[in-house]
Amino acid sequence: MTHTNKKNKDIKPTEEISKFSWGGRTQEWEEESEQLMHDLQDQIDNQETNEELNKKIEYGKQKQYW
Repeated sequence: MTHTNKKNKDIKPTEEISKFSWGGRTQEWEEESEQLMHDLQDQIDNQETNEELNKKIEYGKQKQYW
């Protein structure tokens, strides 16, 4: 079995991630959870290499047969 190198994860400190408050209305929870989701997705996107990004772009350009 070959050894594959794993890339180091760049984890954002919890102080920089938006906080989720308890209490309030459902609409406020939805907005806060959406902001948290975007923060986490941005963190994942920033760790993506150009090679991985190019693979995703090439895959998206392929004609899909359904």
